[in-house]
Amino acid sequence: MRARLSLLTVSSLAPLVLAFAADAHAAPPWVDRNLTLPAGDWAFDVGLGVAHIPPPPAPVHEVTAGVSTEAAVGVTSRVELGLRSALRFGEEPDRGVEADRYGRLFDRQTFDTGSGVFANPEFRVTGAIVRESVVELALEGRVVLPFEAGTAAGFLFGVPMAFHLADILRLDVGAYMPVVFYNPDTEVDLSLPADLWIQASDRLWLGPMTGLEFVRPGRVNEVTNVSLGFGLGYQLTHALDLKTMFLFPDLNHQSGDFGIGAGIQVRVD
Repeated sequence: MRARLSLLTVSSLAPLVLAFAADAHAAPPWVDRNLTLPAGDWAFDVGLGVAHIPPPPAPVHEVTAGVSTEAAVGVTSRVELGLRSALRFGEEPDRGVEADRYGRLFDRQTFDTGSGVFANPEFRVTGAIVRESVVELALEGRVVLPFEAGTAAGFLFGVPMAFHLADILRLDVGAYMPVVFYNPDTEVDLSLPADLWIQASDRLWLGPMTGLEFVRPGRVNEVTNVSLGFGLGYQLTHALDLKTMFLFPDLNHQSGDFGIGAGIQVRVD
């Protein structure tokens, strides 16, 4: 009888043990993850962004908030599709601060935003063309549909790269060129982000985030922004990550603008 009960118990627990083992090994540490999702996997991101600006004239408030949402799927092991938008809180002047960009955790490439309640939808395709143990390189294209008042259609071409170093470091760099078809002029910008991630444990990663942004380069009204921030993430389970970020988007201008973001990523395979 005891033998039967033991066998029954083992048989009942076996699927749980196997599921736990698969759960423990299915999602690699952050620094080892590829630029694109595995084939057939889905990822859903929700992030709350809170922005602070210097004391402005009324009716804009110093602190505003917005929520960014994104869904992505790995079509193949090297091709990923994504769709992103956001919800902004407050009246129109507050929504124009674009606090939701701080909820776009670890992905700061955004362009042609307005002051609508819902942000312009952004469609993305990322294709990995080089995938080695140390170096990854991909090509990326994004299209923004101008649903918000006062915005225009635009697209972005990017070349993201990741360097996986010594199993505990990952350097994310890239070049991104957004093109927005304003009337009568077309605006072309350039963004060069650089993030260094340190895998402090199997589940925890953190590191500095920086980058250069050239707005309307070569024109009389050209603006150069130097960003500086810090990110932290924790893998709660195989299917759930917690992400946080603190960022000064234009530190060199001493504008006093900064923001924080926190959110989760849920993965389904």
